[in-house]
Amino acid sequence: MKKLIFPLLFLLSSCQLINEDSRTYDLTELEELYEKIVSISESKVCTNPSQWKFTAIGNKACGGPTSYIAYSSEINESEFLDLVAQYTKLQKEYNSKNNIGSDCSFVSPPSEIKCENGKAVFFY
Repeated sequence: MKKLIFPLLFLLSSCQLINEDSRTYDLTELEELYEKIVSISESKVCTNPSQWKFTAIGNKACGGPTSYIAYSSEINESEFLDLVAQYTKLQKEYNSKNNIGSDCSFVSPPSEIKCENGKAVFFY
């Protein structure tokens, strides 16, 4: 019996290490993708708010976006929105896979974008 317990404990602890490494990798991948999205979002100087739009980004564990992100209509919108959709999908999968919870509060979309010091700023 003792001979069976040690290999079983080793196997279970190894599985735990694999899961923790996988979780870290997923989170790192999400963070890198988010940084890329923010970098694209901030690649243009905001001088005319009518040239700026926003979109929902991320996925709260209980549903809905985690926030909104502004972007200039002068960027490749299709590519940008595809990255946002990919990020949102990956965050939803990450939340589900890792049993992540959230506050379940509703994140309201901004009512207006203004330009301040060259950056798009949301007003609610």
